[in-house]
Amino acid sequence: MEKNGVCCYYRSMMAKSLSASAGVMLPAESPWLLAFWAALLAFALALGVYRKQTRVYVAAASFFAAMAASQLRAMAPGLSGSLEAALGILSVAALGASRAALANAADKACDGLTRRSWRFASYAAAGLVIAIAVADSLLGPSLDATLQTGCVAVLAAHATLTIPFVVAAAKESPAAVRLLGGAIPWAIAWLAAAVLALARAIGLDLGVSLDGYAPIALAAADGLAGAALMLAAMMELAKPAPEDTALDEYAAKMDASIKRFIPVEFLEHLEIQDFFDLKLGDHVRKDMTIFFSDIRAFTELSEQLTPEESFAFINSYLSRVVPVINAHDGFIDKYMGDGIMALFAKNGGADQAVESAVEMQAKMIEYNGHRANMNYRPISMGIGIHTGPLMLGVVGVSDRMEGTVISDAVNLSSRLQSIAKAFNIPLVISERTFMQLDDPGRYKYRFIGKVRVKGKDAPVSVFEIFDGLPEELFERKMKSNTFFEQGMMAYYQKDYSQGVFYFKRALESVPDDGASRFYLETCLRKAMSPKPTEK
Repeated sequence: MEKNGVCCYYRSMMAKSLSASAGVMLPAESPWLLAFWAALLAFALALGVYRKQTRVYVAAASFFAAMAASQLRAMAPGLSGSLEAALGILSVAALGASRAALANAADKACDGLTRRSWRFASYAAAGLVIAIAVADSLLGPSLDATLQTGCVAVLAAHATLTIPFVVAAAKESPAAVRLLGGAIPWAIAWLAAAVLALARAIGLDLGVSLDGYAPIALAAADGLAGAALMLAAMMELAKPAPEDTALDEYAAKMDASIKRFIPVEFLEHLEIQDFFDLKLGDHVRKDMTIFFSDIRAFTELSEQLTPEESFAFINSYLSRVVPVINAHDGFIDKYMGDGIMALFAKNGGADQAVESAVEMQAKMIEYNGHRANMNYRPISMGIGIHTGPLMLGVVGVSDRMEGTVISDAVNLSSRLQSIAKAFNIPLVISERTFMQLDDPGRYKYRFIGKVRVKGKDAPVSVFEIFDGLPEELFERKMKSNTFFEQGMMAYYQKDYSQGVFYFKRALESVPDDGASRFYLETCLRKAMSPKPTEK
């Protein structure tokens, strides 16, 4: 019984609405329609508050509010003729304003992919309908038939024009696809209403009266368009909410910050996916090339600088040399003041490490030119490179861990860098690295000798690479190298007098060559020492 009562009430209210709008080809008016639009309005506002995304939901709510306002006359049956006429004019004006609100809401829902020309057409249609409503208020208590026909024609033209623009937006926007599902029947209903209104205006007898059905069809079509707009706006739910976006941005910043302190390559070698999976004791054994470098006489240089200037200088220097290491598939293990420890793993890393060192020498030439323009003293660097097995992993304690590498190969590379400093030569590599080069002949080099280093029982064969030196120094080194090699042969044959001669000649071309000076002093000492007597 209750259900039948509701249906009877709805039918009676619709009948009153239709009788009040007799001969008017506009959407039907009913408290149920008002409730429908009010519900959509409340739902849109609630979503806007929940999602904290006000733009699309407020835009949709403005359309629902305009449509609800177009139903206000249904809430006041039995009013005096003048009040009812005023509400009628207000309803028509709200219906017109809804088209501007619809264009704005659709544009927001479709991420701004609707055409500006369609939005301007929507605003123009809204203005025309509102102007018709205002003009009618000056003509009489109800809509003049001619003005009514014009109003319906404008609304129908706008609905029809909407379709191609929504179709164009649907190529890129999923929200426009949802909107299109309601826009097509909506446009068809309004186009049909316009045809009926024009037929009646010119006195054409269609043989059947559709005036009682057209308002209901328009109301249903408007409702379908409103539901489609709500569904299109709700595509925003697939996007992250502001707090989710803020959390993602924070996580991305944290990830980027961690990567500044722990190289991604470190994780790759440990075969760990995420920094948070690192555990104390994680390790892996690898064959890599270890690269050590530092700036010559940095302590003396830093004494002339303030702490701020020292930091600025170090960062200026590193900004030039570190990208070279990265460009050759190496990665920084740690910074040690002015020193760098880097690792190269690709195919053992020998070629990549030596190529990096050579290019860094060229970078120093360029950097010193810049420093000369600023009246700063030139700087030079020493590099030691060795290839060998190492343990890469996580050391420390549970609340303070660090990724590092540990092995005798690491210690040897550091010792080679010290030899480069002691001999005043820029680039020293071990025999193991030299033998692993794809083509050692592509470099200009010299054998420095078998050098004993701390922590090693057997002497280590060491080579100097000339490539990357300033052109003038490179030529002097090549000229000196002929005498240096002859001196080395004399030294290992224990012909120390000849060694003294050749190393002196080598120093004539490169007076600051520490290797030549070391062997010269050694040969002089051995040549002057008394020979053991035979018994």
